Amino acid sequence: MKIVLLSPLPPYRGGIAQFGNMLLSALERQDLDVTGVNYSHLYPGFLFPGKTQYEEGSAGAQGLLHAYQPFSWKKTREKIREMQPDVILSQWWHPFFAPCLTAVNPGGIRSVAICHNILPHESFPLAETLSRRFFNKQDLLAVHSQQAEEQAATTGRRIIRLFHPVYNQYLGTGLPREQARGKLGIKPGEKALLFFGLVREYKGLDILIEACNLLPEEFRIIAAGENYTDRNFTSPRLLWENSFVPDNDVGTWFNAADIVVLPYRNASQSGIAQIALAFNKPMVVTDAGGLRETVDPGRTGVVAEHATPEYLSAAILECAALTGKSITTENIALKASEFSWESYVRTLLEAI
Repeated sequence: MKIVLLSPLPPYRGGIAQFGNMLLSALERQDLDVTGVNYSHLYPGFLFPGKTQYEEGSAGAQGLLHAYQPFSWKKTREKIREMQPDVILSQWWHPFFAPCLTAVNPGGIRSVAICHNILPHESFPLAETLSRRFFNKQDLLAVHSQQAEEQAATTGRRIIRLFHPVYNQYLGTGLPREQARGKLGIKPGEKALLFFGLVREYKGLDILIEACNLLPEEFRIIAAGENYTDRNFTSPRLLWENSFVPDNDVGTWFNAADIVVLPYRNASQSGIAQIALAFNKPMVVTDAGGLRETVDPGRTGVVAEHATPEYLSAAILECAALTGKSITTENIALKASEFSWESYVRTLLEAI
């Protein structure tokens, strides 16, 4: 089987590029003929709120896909046709990319979308119309949560529900626990609550700050992620690295943490949860999208039933009782084993 994967790939940074790179490697381990097709241009500057779209030290990306240059799409479509793939896999996460991904698909080839979202977390003009046009060209939609599966059911496409595989590529990066805690100024006896990843309104950093104010003094927040909002977040109990964390330093933050907290107002799923599983960290998540599916309540973490400071603080206190126990580590490792890349790819290929 010959597969072409349309996806952001390094040197683009962020979760979608990381997922694409891991998926490409997992497919190659199946002895398939796989070609990754990267973007030459992803977001136009006016739509990208961050400092750079690329990994540290990179000047740009080489690729066939130009997300917002329609005059290039016909040529790209012909190049993809010349590759003679049996299957086109497209990473889907935002309707902004629907015109490009729809136009470069030659048609007459099995097409599968790996859907991180069905609709975006934040409003976007013509989101449903653009999304539906893209979905109409797909033979199969692979989704990662029950919520996404329910949303995808309205498209009329064939659906397979998979999961977001574990992100274990960061193991061995950064500083070990005690050095990491020293670098981040965490004192002995303090409980470090980690908020990790790009800061957006729907991710609820403000909820976590208010929740922490309701907790005993030994609790504090360590946050790492570039701010994509127009708000400033401050608290005497907050250490915030307002920048993108390079891959080789991710381990510093997770090693230092006692609990990883995802206080999201809404979500489909999250790669951050999959990093936490790889690092054997107990989690507190809100009952948003598929986040609940990453936690075995009372064994590997706790689900806050509502995204409010009161519910979140209570969940954090409950989760704190799980920290530092070997049985918790064993339970998390067992949970992580449910989300292997090998299982993901096998099931996906069977569905294709």
